[in-house]
Amino acid sequence: MRVEAEEPLAGRYRLLSVIGKGGMGTVWRAYDETLDREVAIKETVLPKGLTNSERQAVYRRILAEARATAALNHPGVVTVYDVVNEDGRPWIVMELLRARSLRQVLDSEGPVDSACAARIGRAVLSVLNAAHAKGILHRDVKPGNVMLADDGRILLTDFGLAVHMLGGCADVDTMASGIAGSPAYLSPEQVLGEPGGAASDLWSLGVTLYAAVEGGSPFRRSHALATMVAVLIGEYPPPWNAGPQLRAVIDGLLRRDPAERMPAAQVAELLELAAEHPDDTWRSRPARRPLPLRRPRLTALMGVTAIAATVIAMGAWTARHRTDGTLAAVAAGGQSTHLVTYREGDGYTVDVPAGWRRSREADGVHWRDPATGHHLRIAPAQGDALAGLRRAERQALASGAYPGYRRIRLEAVPELATGAAEWEFLTARLHVLRSRMAGYEFTFAAPAHRWTPGQRVYDAILRSFRTTRR
Repeated sequence: MRVEAEEPLAGRYRLLSVIGKGGMGTVWRAYDETLDREVAIKETVLPKGLTNSERQAVYRRILAEARATAALNHPGVVTVYDVVNEDGRPWIVMELLRARSLRQVLDSEGPVDSACAARIGRAVLSVLNAAHAKGILHRDVKPGNVMLADDGRILLTDFGLAVHMLGGCADVDTMASGIAGSPAYLSPEQVLGEPGGAASDLWSLGVTLYAAVEGGSPFRRSHALATMVAVLIGEYPPPWNAGPQLRAVIDGLLRRDPAERMPAAQVAELLELAAEHPDDTWRSRPARRPLPLRRPRLTALMGVTAIAATVIAMGAWTARHRTDGTLAAVAAGGQSTHLVTYREGDGYTVDVPAGWRRSREADGVHWRDPATGHHLRIAPAQGDALAGLRRAERQALASGAYPGYRRIRLEAVPELATGAAEWEFLTARLHVLRSRMAGYEFTFAAPAHRWTPGQRVYDAILRSFRTTRR
């Protein structure tokens, strides 16, 4: 672990003290010696025992979080200043927030008043509207991710589970396997492993507003399975400490059917009314004692066993037959995607979606998806990865191979693998990523408007890649 006495990170960021720690990293207070300001830096610290492909997947997710956060450019989102690759890991440089989370406030001071909760909800909703407008689904809205800054700002943080949406719903290709997020704040459709949408984030906002005035989620139980069952049953005690407008918002958002949830525009109107209470402080008032939880309906109780079985089985299950060209069924949230495992003579195996057409050509093995225009090529590649990609770029420019060529980046990426490099660029029609690592070159191309879901498919393919050389 780095200490203050060591050389500054990337030659400019001096780590000062640890602000917090989580399962995947440490957040440091640091000093930017170039711009003479304090910053926060998220250091990636992965648990031991992960495979190289698992580490690569996590690093890509962290970079995706940084990109999603930076893309919003919203006052309610922490500003990302820089991404540094050092020690083979990404370090995310962000603005230093002097703030407490809503969770910390609730734990130390108790519930906030209805007007204060409405102001918090109004700020979070503004971030969600901006994210949804860009096709980004947060998926982890909860009091721990709502920050109350000393300067009065209210921010929504941690886009680490964010995914992109197509047609208003999380693209199936972008969904992480299993259940992501905090069960007590997940929507019923997320608990069931279904692709969520903007309404899923709104459900989580509703639970967060409930927690703000009552102290915690009404669905939290002693363990995760019981919590998820409570979410699916959907019964909760009334939010007695909420004013009439805020209570209408909470009840409108906590409807099991996403199609029946209150739309964001109506939520905004009611939160505006509820926020007009004259108390402008974060100070809480004593909470009135809520009534006991209503007894679940008989029909709900009869369905608990089936629901519990569904919850237990809903995580991604896999039945793979690792033989040449055989099908592997992978299901997540009840929807199956067929994969084909290919064992190639070039010394590797890889899983590629069924329906992609394979062909062996002079420059390697190609797979093409006629439905989406996705194109994958894998070929052996020896020598220095970065130098090889630079040479490939020069040859492509000389031959005019990529009409409308615009380079995005061409760089070493040690966070992916030792000696790895990537070349990402746009053409008149395509978004292309060429990667070299472990003795192979991987080229993935997709129509520009399909790049985000396509990249998730590509990440899944890379995770399945295994060398068979001895």
